[in-house]
Amino acid sequence: MSLLDDFAEYESSARRRESNSGLAESSNGITDGHKDDRISGFAAGMTADVDGYITTTLEAENAPIFSLDTVQFQVPNKIISLTVANDVLILVIEGAKILRIRLQEAHDILEASIPVNPVSLRACNVFLDPTGRHLLISTPQGESFYYHEGWDSAKPLSRLKNMEITAVAWNGMAWTTANSSTRTILFGTHDGKIYETELRPTGDVKAKRSDIPARCVAELPMREKITGIAMEVFPARRKQHLVLVATGTRLYQIIGAADLEPRSGDRGTHAVFEAMLREGLANPNFQEIPGMPGPGSLAVHHRESPISNGKTQAVATDFAWLTSMGVFFGRLTFRSQEAGDSVVENAALLPYPQPLSASEQNADGNDEEDIIAEHPLSLALTEFHILLQYSDNIRALNMLSNKPVYEQWVQSSDGASEVLQGLTVDETKGTYWLFSPDNIYELVVTDEDRDVWDIYLLRRQFDSALQHCYNDAQKDMVLRAQADHLFASGDYVKSAECFARTSVSFEEATLKFVDMHDGNVLKSYLLSKLQTLRKQDRTQVTLVVMWLVEIYLGLIGDVEANISTTGSNTAVTKEQAVGSSRTDPQQHQLEVASSLESKKASLQNELYTLVDEHKTAIDPTTTYQLAESHGRREFWLHYAMLRGDYSRVVEYYMEKEEHIQAIETLGHYGTPEMFYKYAPALMSAEPAVLVEVLMRQPDMAPSKLIPTLMRYEQEGGPGSPNHAIRYLRFCIQKKMCRDPIVYNYYLTLLAKDSLANDESELMLFLTTYGKDMLYDPDYALRMCKRYGRIQSCVHLYSLLRLYEDAVELALKQGDIELAQIHAERPDDDKLCKRLWLKIAQHAIDAKESASEVMELVRRSNRLGVEDILPFFPDFTCVDDFKDDICVALEDYDAQIQELRSEMDESTRSAEAMQRDMTNIKNRFAILNADEVCQTCGQPLWLRQFYVFPCQHSFHSDCLTRQIVGSCNRVQRRRIHELQSQGSDIAKQRRQLKLTPLIGSKQPRDGKAVENDEQLEQQQRRVKQQLDALVAGECVLCGEPMIKTISEPFIDADLASSLAASATVADDDSWAI
Repeated sequence: MSLLDDFAEYESSARRRESNSGLAESSNGITDGHKDDRISGFAAGMTADVDGYITTTLEAENAPIFSLDTVQFQVPNKIISLTVANDVLILVIEGAKILRIRLQEAHDILEASIPVNPVSLRACNVFLDPTGRHLLISTPQGESFYYHEGWDSAKPLSRLKNMEITAVAWNGMAWTTANSSTRTILFGTHDGKIYETELRPTGDVKAKRSDIPARCVAELPMREKITGIAMEVFPARRKQHLVLVATGTRLYQIIGAADLEPRSGDRGTHAVFEAMLREGLANPNFQEIPGMPGPGSLAVHHRESPISNGKTQAVATDFAWLTSMGVFFGRLTFRSQEAGDSVVENAALLPYPQPLSASEQNADGNDEEDIIAEHPLSLALTEFHILLQYSDNIRALNMLSNKPVYEQWVQSSDGASEVLQGLTVDETKGTYWLFSPDNIYELVVTDEDRDVWDIYLLRRQFDSALQHCYNDAQKDMVLRAQADHLFASGDYVKSAECFARTSVSFEEATLKFVDMHDGNVLKSYLLSKLQTLRKQDRTQVTLVVMWLVEIYLGLIGDVEANISTTGSNTAVTKEQAVGSSRTDPQQHQLEVASSLESKKASLQNELYTLVDEHKTAIDPTTTYQLAESHGRREFWLHYAMLRGDYSRVVEYYMEKEEHIQAIETLGHYGTPEMFYKYAPALMSAEPAVLVEVLMRQPDMAPSKLIPTLMRYEQEGGPGSPNHAIRYLRFCIQKKMCRDPIVYNYYLTLLAKDSLANDESELMLFLTTYGKDMLYDPDYALRMCKRYGRIQSCVHLYSLLRLYEDAVELALKQGDIELAQIHAERPDDDKLCKRLWLKIAQHAIDAKESASEVMELVRRSNRLGVEDILPFFPDFTCVDDFKDDICVALEDYDAQIQELRSEMDESTRSAEAMQRDMTNIKNRFAILNADEVCQTCGQPLWLRQFYVFPCQHSFHSDCLTRQIVGSCNRVQRRRIHELQSQGSDIAKQRRQLKLTPLIGSKQPRDGKAVENDEQLEQQQRRVKQQLDALVAGECVLCGEPMIKTISEPFIDADLASSLAASATVADDDSWAI
């Protein structure tokens, strides 16, 4: 048998809304999306007041809040019962069948059977747990069955025989657990008893029965059918529980402790709720509705509430109970209630709405007493509405306005009325379902809170109205109403805050509050208005902020005026309170003064916060002018520091002569340029503090601070510590400054401040930094001379290599030891000896004893007794240095003997050399007749030639050319000169020999011509010099050949000629 063709294929939204709207209009005229005409009129009038700050619109909401859709599902048999939970739909149909449909996978339908006579199963109660896995079925005949997902058949519950289960309270702790159990649950029966059990699938899937224990934990005082039961946990107290039990006439509230945490070995032996329920029903807290018993259905609505770690928890917030007189509903509030207390607030009894036919009869003039309102069969709760299910229609009541907002009659496809059998809610997914024997309906809820804001607005619950506004237009309407209400009530500050958030024009609102002459009210409005402005509204932001600054300054001034007024009285009160107890007026004055001080501090903090947040939007010139006009020095400084205008802050402190604050500001925020500008004045006032700050600045140029240090030097008193020296010493030793200006000025200060007998620091500086000449020694010498620093002057003379001046200055001051030190520094021994002679002469002139003078001579290692004897007077007794004279004479004698032996050795060496020269002149070489020149290869006998002991022979001109090509420029020029001289001498000799033959006369200038012998002798010397240069050694085996080791074997000319010849040659010229 085919169960369905297409399941859960809904009609299109447009078609669905058209059909439902038509049904509603034709039935009773109650339509979804109902709007009050007052709202649209108010919105139309509001748009004229928009000033540009806020853009508001009202969008038409055409979609109905409630719409009833028919589920396109072909039911194979009549529907007996239906329930939905966690997107799982359960159908119990005739033939004792269970259909389990997961709505997200509607094509997959599971079918199970109920082990009962199909003919006898005409009605039953079904209860599905919130997870959609556990199903409990109970028949009017007292048979109960348990079905778990995946089973093929439901299993009878043998221990629940002969009891009809009419209500079940599921355990909320099992909603999110992965456990297959329902944990502890409660259920009520037709005879007013409450049982506790736990549904858990057995391990044996094929078992025919399920042996689940159930324990009766309570019984109602009045024996009547339990129509509803709910079990809720307190959000903040996990062991505190609320159990609501509903009957046809009573609603019980039972509060107590119950530990639902599972314990090992405790299954089925311990009733968790027994003590709580028995104690609560012994002295019951209930609400009773007199009259005939009503339907008694109970509904509880849950909302997600945030808990720790970003998780949420479903908390019961509202309840509704069907009675014989109407719907009893209210809010559930969980606080610190204990047993016997109530959690119900704002409870009300709402009569059942009249049907459409009753409205028509009333319109015709009939009395309402003649009309009997039909009681609904069941109910459900949404967030703001109560859903009432009748036999042939569904209605919705607004819980806030207590008015009906929706009514939908149910008809079959042929137009006949259809009998609705039940209403069920899937709280997990928030869906609502109705069913008849032949059809399933889903009640779709769309934006049910769209009109809630208007209801709250009429009730003047403005905060709640704002929470439920859908658009800016609605929010603007609520805020305007709230602002007007607060203004009329005299709460001007809060009214100003509300006006700032509305579309009321800025001018209108400010004029309203300016006329009140209360700065606090206007301040509140401007602060709130500032929060609504956008970043691009820079002009408006600047104007509002500047206005706020002025208001704050004025308010602070008013508070200070009040403080000054009460100041004298407060001072007197404090003096009186020292020795006596305070009276009430005195105490009041002290409290007033303290309150004013707190108010002033609060206003200042608010002002500073405002300026900090909007510093880019504030106009600096205007802000400074406002601060000065109000005399607010602290605000002036705060704003300047906030802007980074530290130069202005320092100038302010300088004008007030608060030099310490100025230095601290420079130390934290100053730039080098600021230090250069303000340091001269600060150095005169607070030199020690300024130097400490300067030493912490890494980017300072000490040379630019020289004028500052010079001014301090001029104004500093004698004997006071010189902080300029301290700073320059830090720059030189720690910062490794290498600026000569700094060194020169530091030297000047040292020369000036050094004591007459203590030049240690100055000398240390001169010796340490004189090696690299980091200071000017000439300038240093002038400064040391000016301030009489003799030891330093001597050192500088020596540094400038003016050793004689150094020794003379030391001797002039009588410091012979200093003179001796500097006499040893010259590298020239003659100069050292001369300096030591000056020292010795000074010692002799100073009438030093002969022994001391001789000790000086011995210490010098350069002087002898003969050097100092001329400086002694003629009649000086030589007894004191007679031994020294004898030693000197012996030394002279030894030196004479040594020189004589050296002279004899030199004479012998000269004679040996003379003999060698003579032998060299007589040397000869034997040449063959075919000997050739080693340079040109021609016979040697053709021209004048040279022969070397190595047997190499050369033509004279060939050897000369080779020597000229390899010698340096000086030798080359000398060879040319000698050749020229030789030619000239040869020419003169020829002329001299030809003179007698041609009869030539003497030259007219009178110069005598040299004779032939002189010319010959001169020619011989020239030849000897030329031979020494040209034929000094062989060019092939001597030093000239060694020098050619770095030259290439082939010169550039030969290489180019070879390359040219190689290019002309054939490619095969080198082939083998």
